[in-house]
Amino acid sequence: FRAPLVPPTPADEETWPKQTIIQRRHRDAIDVSNLLSEQLRMWSGKSSISFDLERGVRVVATSSCLMRSSAGVGVSGLDKQSYKFAYRIRVENIADLLDAKEQQRPSYDSGESSVEHRAIQLLGRTWRISECRQKNEKPSSVLQRLLEDGAFMKENNQEDETEEERIEVQVVNEPRTGAVGHLPVLGPGEVFEYMSGAELSTPTGQMEGCFHMANVDMQTTDSAHVGNPVEALSWAQDDERRFEAKVGKFGFLVDDYNES
Repeated sequence: FRAPLVPPTPADEETWPKQTIIQRRHRDAIDVSNLLSEQLRMWSGKSSISFDLERGVRVVATSSCLMRSSAGVGVSGLDKQSYKFAYRIRVENIADLLDAKEQQRPSYDSGESSVEHRAIQLLGRTWRISECRQKNEKPSSVLQRLLEDGAFMKENNQEDETEEERIEVQVVNEPRTGAVGHLPVLGPGEVFEYMSGAELSTPTGQMEGCFHMANVDMQTTDSAHVGNPVEALSWAQDDERRFEAKVGKFGFLVDDYNES
């Protein structure tokens, strides 16, 4: 998303006829609109952005379908499907952004910033992964519906009255092992990003959770790997320096999957 939305202005544009410039601006506007619409489609239902403004943390999560494969033959005689998803997590220390915004405000109070410029350390994570199924429907029934053309398509002028339930299929509770083996320390403006995956038996699901974190001294605390001594892990659970950064629900969907 950091790439320019429109190409740079040509150096000789000042010599162009006014009508040519207007046409170019019109084409650029259409291109930008199409690009933003595509980005919105890609993110819709498959991403979340969560903030902890008190501690200056932002977490962005998004997912995509990698592949669908057969997991063998079920009791009903139908192939059991397996859906593999990848998800990307981005943890940001945005204390610098919050402080810059705070400094732009008129100082009606004491003038002190409410944002502490301290580093944060990611200590671990907790995830809850769910599959989405039709109510009172077994996994084999879901697979049967998938094999029927248009099973999940709404008929014209007909409301979808199908009720859906979410079944929790996996809980990851690792408050002391960081993420992908890392316990990074992030100063203001710094980012930690990683990718991982999940496998479901349904074409839709969702994931949510939190990161276990701590405010640490940026000058004396280094990033670590699992197995390294980490001072914050020795702190009591109710220590005010420890906190949880929520990760909002983001979906697993197969609408962007292409078997070709």
